[in-house]
Amino acid sequence: MINLLRWLSAIAFICALASLVLLISLDVVDRLRPGLLHQQAGALSLMLIGASYICLQLSLKRPWVEICKGCLLGLAFLLWGAEQFVPSGAWVTMMDSAVVTIFVVDLSVIILERLRRKDNETS
Repeated sequence: MINLLRWLSAIAFICALASLVLLISLDVVDRLRPGLLHQQAGALSLMLIGASYICLQLSLKRPWVEICKGCLLGLAFLLWGAEQFVPSGAWVTMMDSAVVTIFVVDLSVIILERLRRKDNETS
């Protein structure tokens, strides 16, 4: 199972990079004019990198709390990308609020952990 998750993480990672190349190529060709393909390539990049990160987290042997924090961060990227495909309305607002909440809580936990360290190490 761990090998499958690592392979899925690698495949999603490569696909995310390919989507990113497509996004930047579209920006160059379209001279930075926003369009549907630009939006979809960006959304796909976010979703794929989030999926890659979740698969990676689930394949690591770390404390359960650390795995959950990593999966939440990956989920935030998945939701951020997915909301690009949903028409404006209550669902998008809810997804956007969830993404912001996850990012703020995740960084807050990291900041608090670093501030609690007495030796000011970065490791």
